[in-house]
Amino acid sequence: MNASSAPRCPLRPAISFTTLLLRFSLGGLMAFSGWMKLGLHTDLGLQAFLPLKSLAPLDFYFAIAGFKLGLPEHLGIALSFIIPWTELLAGLGLIFGLWTRAAALIIALTMAGFAAGILSVISRGLDVNCPCFGAIKLFCPSRIGTCHIIRNAAFASAAIWIIVTDAGPLSLDRLLARQRS
Repeated sequence: MNASSAPRCPLRPAISFTTLLLRFSLGGLMAFSGWMKLGLHTDLGLQAFLPLKSLAPLDFYFAIAGFKLGLPEHLGIALSFIIPWTELLAGLGLIFGLWTRAAALIIALTMAGFAAGILSVISRGLDVNCPCFGAIKLFCPSRIGTCHIIRNAAFASAAIWIIVTDAGPLSLDRLLARQRS
């Protein structure tokens, strides 16, 4: 039986649409989160168009230090740059559908790491604020709590969906695969 005579899944259009929606939504949220943590819109002079209070990597470092995870200072400083850039680049990867599964895997692993840190904060009864989206309280209040675990689980679930279903429509991955074949 060749590929053209194989039966098609009747749910394929719904799965493709869901994947596209999740790619754009999760990718946009992750790119926005990284952008806000890096303070890029203020560095680029866009604060007149985007009047949002953002952080800078140093602000994000203090947020990481607030988790009191016992990290050496140099590692905390490195993470204050690595995490936002990772979020930004993985988010853009999802939006454009470029290295989609890898980007989704990075986001899923990042969410698992965040969940571990949040569970640690909750279990130790620490009062820590989350600069997850810069100074914006998107979906959850700034104080770390159960809402952050639920939000990160939802983001990780979306990333896992994308890993399982692949890039979906309107992706550079599909375009490049077609050009190779």
